[in-house]
Amino acid sequence: MERLKRLLRGEVSERTNRILKIIAVVVLLLMLFVMLMSRVRGTSMSTVRDSYNNFFSSVGGGGGFPYQVNSSNVKKVDVLNGDVYILYNDRSVALDGSAKEIRSFDHSYATPALAMSPDRALVYDRGGNGFRVENRTESLFEGATSSGEDIITASIGKKGNIALGTLSGSATSRLTVWNSTYDKKTFVWNCSDYSITSTALSDNGRYVAVSVMGAKDGDTYSKIYVFDFEYSDPVSETEYPGTAMLAVNFSDNDTVVGVGDNKISFLKNLKKNTEIDYGTSSLSTFTFSPNGRTVLVLAEYGSQNHQLLRCYTEGGRSAFEEPYDDFIKTVYASDSRISVLTNEYIDIYGLGGTRRRAREAGSSAILAFTNGRTCYSYEMGVIEKPSRMKTQPEHPEPKE
Repeated sequence: MERLKRLLRGEVSERTNRILKIIAVVVLLLMLFVMLMSRVRGTSMSTVRDSYNNFFSSVGGGGGFPYQVNSSNVKKVDVLNGDVYILYNDRSVALDGSAKEIRSFDHSYATPALAMSPDRALVYDRGGNGFRVENRTESLFEGATSSGEDIITASIGKKGNIALGTLSGSATSRLTVWNSTYDKKTFVWNCSDYSITSTALSDNGRYVAVSVMGAKDGDTYSKIYVFDFEYSDPVSETEYPGTAMLAVNFSDNDTVVGVGDNKISFLKNLKKNTEIDYGTSSLSTFTFSPNGRTVLVLAEYGSQNHQLLRCYTEGGRSAFEEPYDDFIKTVYASDSRISVLTNEYIDIYGLGGTRRRAREAGSSAILAFTNGRTCYSYEMGVIEKPSRMKTQPEHPEPKE
């Protein structure tokens, strides 16, 4: 009781005083280190604040994995700055490594959709007007497009800027780019003849790529435009007759990748076009890694039981190929791993093609993904850390 009274009066022992000083110094050094790294690496102050908040909010763990989810309410599962990120029909949730909910934000979007950068998430209402930018602990900005200008697609860059492809009353569709503080529109392009299908922002925040689709003489064709924000005219305009261009991505600041239904295109130096046809194969699924790799799953002669996993480097070279006689459900790429989910197991690859030990997969598995070196699976009703398989699945020899 006497000790409590002393503490209340501010009278502490010399030992306690030393401990408090040490704690204060450690916290100060931690904050100074984070601020220094933010200058060296160009990290935004919101990311610094996010890391600071997360350090204190994550004291104390969660219940661990498996983590129960309502799959009928889940729209997408991904990774956001080291946390497992879940987009539901009515909210978004971030989980730390112990499955503790770091935060939860409600939304009222009718058809929520998601675009990701390594440290920010763009949640938007596809077919509606609302959008919101989040990090792992905060809602950074919430906005809306004009009435009647519904969002078709969206993307978010590593600098934090966002690109919205919308319907427009004055044009067929419109591309609008907002800066990283979301207080200014840095670029607007009205597209009078085509529908926007995908957008992408360069890592340096200088360029935007947009794919559009139209029809001519009964045939579908696509174009990819690349814009520099300082000019109204495009840096390049590339047409793809007979191709539905599904997505664009910057593999580096000067190379744009376009994934189509029957070919992949690499625009080097933003304009020099190199196309690779899929030949007798058809595209099953694809993904992009945060560091510029492009991963395709191709079905040979359209057969889902004979597929080819193919990875391209940032510059458009083939990194590796791997044949599969098992049906590939989904593929996911982080900055160091590629996760391949089949009906029976999960393969984990390095970006160079080295296959690591397989993990177990339940029959209801929907997605396999990695967060750092940890493998997760999203299965019906649960997010789990799958165990390693005792017996490695056999694969046919790769083709020359």
